[in-house]
Amino acid sequence: MTNQNNSLSHIFRVNKDIPAMPFIACGAALLLVGLIGVIRVLVYGQEAVYGVTRQVPWGLLIATYAYFVITSTGLAFIGGLGHAFNVQPFARIGKRIVLLAFIILLAGFTQIGMEIGHPFRLMYLFILSPNFSAPIVWMGIFYGIELFLLSIELYLIFVKSPKNHALSAATAFLTLMVGVAATSNLGFVFGSLTARPFYHGIYFPTFLVVSGIAGGCAILLLIHNIIYRFNIPDELSRTMSGLSKLMGLCIGAMLFLSAWKIISSLYTAPAEAYEAATALLSGPLAINFWCGEIIFALLLPLAMLLMSRGKNFMIMGAAGLFFMIGMFFTRYDFIVAGQLHPMRAGNAGSHVDVLNGLVHYAPSSGEWMIFALGLGLFFFFYFLAERFIALEPE
Repeated sequence: MTNQNNSLSHIFRVNKDIPAMPFIACGAALLLVGLIGVIRVLVYGQEAVYGVTRQVPWGLLIATYAYFVITSTGLAFIGGLGHAFNVQPFARIGKRIVLLAFIILLAGFTQIGMEIGHPFRLMYLFILSPNFSAPIVWMGIFYGIELFLLSIELYLIFVKSPKNHALSAATAFLTLMVGVAATSNLGFVFGSLTARPFYHGIYFPTFLVVSGIAGGCAILLLIHNIIYRFNIPDELSRTMSGLSKLMGLCIGAMLFLSAWKIISSLYTAPAEAYEAATALLSGPLAINFWCGEIIFALLLPLAMLLMSRGKNFMIMGAAGLFFMIGMFFTRYDFIVAGQLHPMRAGNAGSHVDVLNGLVHYAPSSGEWMIFALGLGLFFFFYFLAERFIALEPE
């Protein structure tokens, strides 16, 4: 027990050189805004606070849930490459990877918890009578297991011993596998919907995994630039270069997948998929698609990574920032576009408002406040850890 206690005592330190305090303060402010949003939902109810309708039942909170948890899975994948497969450049920053994955996954749970309405009742019914034929049940199982494995991995990588090193490698491998299963299953939750042809098929189970790995690389490049004040030490040059190469490869795959998704929706899919694609290309989501998805998430980061040539870490960090901004629009468009084609005609008395053949959705202030809750949790707790926990590379 003495060795373990000594190991634990070395975890905590005050890292004065890390510019964490502005982010902690920002996180606290966002948490306050988010808690006000939670109170509004509890007092007035979801129907009064959220902007979702019967025609568009999935809105901003499903998009932000995907935004957080898929990024967490990407981080778990990179951490698995480091710990389980001994990819040394990634293993060196294992503490930050696992801690980031854990906190971002918690942030995602705040979004789905506030979206489903009665989380405790749902958990109660899930335990008593789970419907294992429903893909969404497996999504909950996989992400719950991932959170559990990440918590174990956090303990193992901070408490050093030869035995824990082997257990950490095994846990990292399991986390990698469960994370990929969770994210691909999240895509299958939508891909199994034959009533919504834009979602249906294998595209989203594949795309979400690839984009999640790119997101994990992006946030690591960004975080390290912040932590080291855009002056990353030479000892991490291989790590940053490896992350940029993996991110660039994933963005290239995303470009390929996105192009064929749009082409197939325009030329071979049912009319509902065609309407969803045109909503992205020239309809109400066009600005999100061209500026957010294509420029911010794909073309600009890829060009910056190529420009950096694996050596300019500041440009890599900027590429990570642009990608994370663009990925927000990508997740939002993914959720909303497939629902804009009305399921029934907008006849008199149908309570379906249709404009140019599409229904309308815009996030409410209450939904943005819940998103602030997730962002605030991430900023506050992660940068608090950066300030008071030893996370230096090994």
